[in-house]
Amino acid sequence: MLHRPRVVSASARDVGSRELQGLALDNERGFLFVACGDHVVSLDVGHDGKITDSIETGAGLDNIDYSPDLKVLYAAASVAAGLTIAEVDDKGKFRLKATMPTVKGARGVVAAKGETAYLIDPAEGRILKLTHK
Repeated sequence: MLHRPRVVSASARDVGSRELQGLALDNERGFLFVACGDHVVSLDVGHDGKITDSIETGAGLDNIDYSPDLKVLYAAASVAAGLTIAEVDDKGKFRLKATMPTVKGARGVVAAKGETAYLIDPAEGRILKLTHK
């Protein structure tokens, strides 16, 4: 059965950016994470859809990913050449764990087992593996 779509954010202004780039979901707790150019916003879509928090990532944010096991968000900023790693608490608030250097242009982060993430480096045709310890 298909359900009618429900608007959870009326416009890009609601999340503070016109550059909406990617989404990740904490299905268990009902948080939707929205990549917005240079920051990520957390929306409580399991309840009222309101913004619970945001975290700066640096310019060039493209794709994000989320590890539901660790409750950790990964955000790769291609212009800033950095990977932001943030824990998400039960209220949808971010706590910065680390900012790791990558390379200019690196994007397309995927959360892997443990505290490992993979990123694409399109300029060099490589896949980067980063592990936070």
